[in-house]
Amino acid sequence: MLQLPLAACARQEAMPQGGARVWRSDLEFLADELPRVHANAFHTIDRERFAAEVSILSASLPQLNDDQAIVRLMRLVSLIGDGHTHLDLPPTSPRYPLELAWFGNELRVVVAAVSHDVTLGARVIGIGGISIDSVMTLVSHLVPRGENEGRTRLTATVLLTSPLVLHGLDLSPTSQSAAFDLATGAGDKVTEMVAATNPRDVSDWRLATEQPALWLRQLGESWWVERLEEATTIYLSFSAYSPETEFRQRSLELRQQLDQSGARRLIIDLRRNGGGDFTLFRNVLLPVLRTWRESGGRIYVITGPGTFSAAMVNALDLRNELDATLVGEPTGARPNSYSEHGEFMLPNSGLRVSYSTRYYRFGADSATAVHPDQRIEADWQDFRSGRDPVLAWILTQPIG
Repeated sequence: MLQLPLAACARQEAMPQGGARVWRSDLEFLADELPRVHANAFHTIDRERFAAEVSILSASLPQLNDDQAIVRLMRLVSLIGDGHTHLDLPPTSPRYPLELAWFGNELRVVVAAVSHDVTLGARVIGIGGISIDSVMTLVSHLVPRGENEGRTRLTATVLLTSPLVLHGLDLSPTSQSAAFDLATGAGDKVTEMVAATNPRDVSDWRLATEQPALWLRQLGESWWVERLEEATTIYLSFSAYSPETEFRQRSLELRQQLDQSGARRLIIDLRRNGGGDFTLFRNVLLPVLRTWRESGGRIYVITGPGTFSAAMVNALDLRNELDATLVGEPTGARPNSYSEHGEFMLPNSGLRVSYSTRYYRFGADSATAVHPDQRIEADWQDFRSGRDPVLAWILTQPIG
């Protein structure tokens, strides 16, 4: 799942500088504060084990550098076990100018800075001489495991481009560069040394395709609409929630477009939507679409592991309330889980800790995700050619 341009949206904050005493003070604060503010911090890990992990980390701090300390704190917070509870990397933390995505069992470089053009499209087979499977196992321990494997893999993949994480896990000797082991299209195995860069500078980044699929063409926009197939279909890319007044206006404009174009099919793409206010969607957009749906319009919703939190709820609402057909991959969130975001800052380093404040139940107890009615996964050839098999399947379905 492509994450660009998240790096370009980072806030400017100072990188934390530690030392055992500073990190121990933050650790003690974290160990007290997180159980106090979380809706139920011990729904996955018991209190005794959490305390033991805190003691182990505290004793280890004199031997850790700053990156190692941050990574160990990330791992500690991830033990709480829900997707809304995590320690966030510093927004100004440098990153490697690559974007990676999984296609089945292949991890590919799908975006790279011009200086690393050679990596575009290559398979990542390791980092620092360690196999990619082993690397993913290490990084996955920093990710809350309480949602599902799709979400774990997506989040861990994003962390692979963090110099802080790779250095903190001893996958690179410094936080200045890392060795990415690649297999090229010609079958050659090469090692590319990649230097850390400013997370805000993505001006010379390129996609590994000259003709990206529709859903990858306006990555900087949170809501955009396009007519397809002689206006019989309206496509909505919805990746973030705007303020209420703007959201209401956009919803009304969408309804006008549906009416004026005579469209009989609406596609709502939630693959890049990481969540927000599910009640805004439920109270504003659903009623706007209801009468159009009752007049015979068909709704399709595209989901994937990037469909998280409120977006997962929206997908369920569209299926349950408007009989929408879900297509793509399972969502990255469970229907029943801890969520509703809260946060606090560690007093010395300034690192931000997110936590859950409420438990929601939206589906069956055993459900690990909202599963699509039609499961379709893109492969590397689809990506490279600019074909979206999910959209292609929807467009073959009859219009009611």
